[in-house]
Amino acid sequence: MIVGTALTNLRRRSLRSACMIFFAFMLSGCLFCCTVLADSLKGTLDNTIGRLGADIIVVPEEYEREMADSLFLGELCSFTFDRKWVSEIGKIEGIAECTPQLYMASLAADCCSAATQMIVFDPETDFIIAPWLMEEGFKLPGDGELYIGSLINPPEPDSIKFFGEDYRITGRLEKTGTSYDTCVFMTAGTAEQIRQSQGWEDAFGKPEKPASELVSSLMIRVEEGADAKAIARQINFSIDGAPVKAYTTNAILSGAIDSVESMSGYTSVLIWLMVILVTAALASVFTITMNERTKEFGILSCLGVSSKKLSGIVLTEGAAIGLTGGLLGAGLAFACIMIFEVPLKLALELPRINASLSFLLSLGLKCLGLSLGVSLLSSLYSAFKVGRADLDGLIKGEEL
Repeated sequence: MIVGTALTNLRRRSLRSACMIFFAFMLSGCLFCCTVLADSLKGTLDNTIGRLGADIIVVPEEYEREMADSLFLGELCSFTFDRKWVSEIGKIEGIAECTPQLYMASLAADCCSAATQMIVFDPETDFIIAPWLMEEGFKLPGDGELYIGSLINPPEPDSIKFFGEDYRITGRLEKTGTSYDTCVFMTAGTAEQIRQSQGWEDAFGKPEKPASELVSSLMIRVEEGADAKAIARQINFSIDGAPVKAYTTNAILSGAIDSVESMSGYTSVLIWLMVILVTAALASVFTITMNERTKEFGILSCLGVSSKKLSGIVLTEGAAIGLTGGLLGAGLAFACIMIFEVPLKLALELPRINASLSFLLSLGLKCLGLSLGVSLLSSLYSAFKVGRADLDGLIKGEEL
């Protein structure tokens, strides 16, 4: 009886019900989207730091920002310094391992299958990419061979074109949720083949030095118990004339870390603000509506409907509004993220969006629960007043 009466009341006042459902819909949808965005950014940052495995990164001193954008956002970059500085830096006490990497960018043109970041690593010293290949059962690439990230889809499954030449794909790496998913990995031999091609010369000119003598970044792992910050300072101030600067991993990604923390803070403020506004709006509508329906409740009371059941009708209406709005908001947001994941990443310039089914379903239930809770909270005052009102006042239509 309570559920049937409540649903009939909502259908009879369809415009009012639609407006209230819209409030719950906006709350649920905004919570869902903001949480996915914040979680995706945080997940990308955590994965990037975890995948790097380096305590210190050395880059040309004017390219700190480009390096951070490359690591976190997957932006293409191409900068170098002379490899001779690697041995100088490697002599500093407290460094356990160091390995150079060279970054080369391809073009979004007929000469190349895609605009892709090419990462050249040294198999003899590498502690980042080589172990990753071994974990997946891959052998190290030879000359003319390379590995591609999980999000690269070349026209041919076993080859990719750079600057007019085809190179053999020896494997696709597992998805990491980092910028590595859009990179190509090779050794210096393959990099030199690319740099000596006519297409490269037409685009960038004839190389002055071979790829084996150039470095874009030096990844450093410090000894256990050593202070990474102190070693970075020593690199910066003890090597005269070095055109490079050392940063701890957290320091070079500090901008991204600050952005993620700010995004999380803004998301929390936005959600609490929406909860307060939606609660106030729904409570206002419920109060106004209940005052217009006092005679209706009076008639029901005369027909033997108890005060508890009258309160139950109001609460049931609140629950129905919260459930409907919450389900619509979370459901629409869920569908949009699942269907438009790639366009959303491109539009928002995000390296990844957390579209894990388990995460989205769990988040959807939380959004639905919040929407239901807010709607019930908004109807509590009206339910309480209806349950406490005297029969004469209800019949006369007095305000609750």
